[in-house]
Amino acid sequence: MVESRCAQTVPAKRLYSIKELVAFFGVTPWYWRSQIWAGLLPFVQVGRKMLIDHKDVEHFIQTHKLTNLGRHIHG
Repeated sequence: MVESRCAQTVPAKRLYSIKELVAFFGVTPWYWRSQIWAGLLPFVQVGRKMLIDHKDVEHFIQTHKLTNLGRHIHG
């Protein structure tokens, strides 16, 4: 049996690149960029990279959920 004696904990990943969002959600990079450019998805600029906070992605998902009647679900 192997014991881990590491006292450090690795924080959960907070910022995602557009490439990572494409891999997770299966939509194109241009979709994510268009949402950023339209002001619908906040981002963090690091050099030339646009990084998106996982909390903002969750908020984006919640605000864009629809019922089968085309109505937004708020909650």
